[in-house]
Amino acid sequence: MHAPFNRWLTAQQTAAQLDTTSSEVCRLLSIGRLSGTKQKDPRRAGKSQWLVDPNSVIKEEKYRRTRLMLRARHLRRASAQG
Repeated sequence: MHAPFNRWLTAQQTAAQLDTTSSEVCRLLSIGRLSGTKQKDPRRAGKSQWLVDPNSVIKEEKYRRTRLMLRARHLRRASAQG
């Protein structure tokens, strides 16, 4: 289990933690599986970036682990019946 975070993560940092792409992080933000806020990036004129709530990243990691375990259990049952 991860230690509690003090700061919000960029989409790129979140993607690295979830082992996915930043576009997938943006998709998860848009469907509500991750929560965050869009902030203007002072380093890049006219650009903004997503800042992701680290607690929602922890929830997403738990969700993915649970889905993986359920899928493995389902596959074991299916192979045992076949």
